[in-house]
Amino acid sequence: MSDSPRPTPTLVISDLPPTTLVGIDLFSFNSTPNFYGVKDLPPGAHFLYTGTTESFSLRSGEWFYVGDNGSPNQLARQSHIDIRLRKWDKALEAVVPVDENSDAGRQEAMRQRANLGRIWASGGFLAYQSQLNARPTTTVGDGANTISYQHERAPSRGDWQRLSSSISPSVLDRILGQSDSLDQRWTITSGSSAARDIDYIPGLPTTDMANSMGVAGEREKELRFIPVDLKKTWREGAIGRERTEAAQDRSWALGDLIKHGIPAPKLSDVDSDAAGEEQVLGELQFTFLMVLTLMNFSSLEQWKRLLGLILTCKSAMKEREDFFVKVLQLLRLQLCHFEDVEGGLFEMDGDDGGNYLKSLLIKFKKSVDESEASGEMRVKKEFARLENWVKSKYGWELSRRSIVRRGMLELEDGEQVEMELSGAEEEDETGEYAPVIVDLEEPVLAEHPGEDIDMTDTPSQ
Repeated sequence: MSDSPRPTPTLVISDLPPTTLVGIDLFSFNSTPNFYGVKDLPPGAHFLYTGTTESFSLRSGEWFYVGDNGSPNQLARQSHIDIRLRKWDKALEAVVPVDENSDAGRQEAMRQRANLGRIWASGGFLAYQSQLNARPTTTVGDGANTISYQHERAPSRGDWQRLSSSISPSVLDRILGQSDSLDQRWTITSGSSAARDIDYIPGLPTTDMANSMGVAGEREKELRFIPVDLKKTWREGAIGRERTEAAQDRSWALGDLIKHGIPAPKLSDVDSDAAGEEQVLGELQFTFLMVLTLMNFSSLEQWKRLLGLILTCKSAMKEREDFFVKVLQLLRLQLCHFEDVEGGLFEMDGDDGGNYLKSLLIKFKKSVDESEASGEMRVKKEFARLENWVKSKYGWELSRRSIVRRGMLELEDGEQVEMELSGAEEEDETGEYAPVIVDLEEPVLAEHPGEDIDMTDTPSQ
């Protein structure tokens, strides 16, 4: 009987060109001729991605699960060793599964499995678990088989699990389409996009646009994100005060999205609410990780839209306290990984110092400070942690009282001039930017029952 250790869940990759960018979850490196895959994969969701170069190249990746994710295929696999066979496709310039339904695929699979012992013994597999405490340079193998990987940052233990905890198969099925493979894999590229984020070229039909992109265009798929519309956050038929309040407090829009905006099985109201919140959290995690790994533009836009909805809610903080605590905890952890993107996520977005996120946090702090409900103490405590973090990291002052609106500035020649911060009224929604509720005269309402009235001035005849 062999005393050799039982192989752990392993991802085998053959024919990978040297210097190819390879990423698995939060780790990324350039491959060498002696790299054959990753071993010691822990249970849960994982994301494998590749690119021909470290930057400015189309990246493609796949989501997959190790262990039980509740699917029959995964449960059936538990009885034997979990070995995933992949190979490099030169035409697609991407990693694809070995097709064991074809003769060539079966031969490739037999070759890979026959070499497992040799590769394992020579150190050709990167040990996933050991990378959690990796130093900037990691070495596997010995002698001529030595491989060194450079890491910009060694992720903290458990970061990936917390960043992807709500990304379930149902979330991936909804966004990327149902997986048609036995081992359940969901594919995406840096060029994948939601329909609303596609930059259409005037005069060029969609089919011609896809053809102009060649092989890469054929692999792009539409991302089916949650339909967030920040320009309409009130119920159908709402007018006057109700519409104004719904524009200032988007709690109704968030609740409607959670209850009715996400395809889900028929559940009780309580279970449906919980499932909807998990879908929103899962998409908030998914979009951020696709920005972090693939630099996917559409995911960045959706991540901002979701935060733009959630962080402008007021009454929902009390009604969905657990949800808001989870969002704030997640956002703080995501901010810790902003620098993982080359140049930083703010630089990639073109956002000057993160002004969009900062403005959202300032508005959310105002809502938190104005809240007097004792049931929201957990939200206040979690937001205080986030506030302290962004202040220490970016120097952001989220309290309006701490921001000087007007004061004297001394110039280099000693002259003093009075300065006033522009845009303050627009940000605070005060002065000429304050919302106004107009009481329409009864005769006008009688002529237009149940209709929105156009208050635009018209020239007299």
